[in-house]
Amino acid sequence: MYDEDHHKTIAQLISRIGSQEECLRLGFLSKDDNATLRLSPAGMGYLIDVVASDVSALPDAYAAGYTQGHTQAEEGL
Repeated sequence: MYDEDHHKTIAQLISRIGSQEECLRLGFLSKDDNATLRLSPAGMGYLIDVVASDVSALPDAYAAGYTQGHTQAEEGL
């Protein structure tokens, strides 16, 4: 089954990272047994927490990751 929204999300991720191979290397995408690309939780997290938050510098990315982890720990997630 083809999901247009899923395809657009993967295409956006690849365009931001630079290549499909780099997305696979980082674990943002994976391939199933049929060589179908799947967005991983890490890839979705990158799009939500980094791209949507407009994080562009490494210190900002670190701070966003730390804040999210700290919040989840406090909430017991």
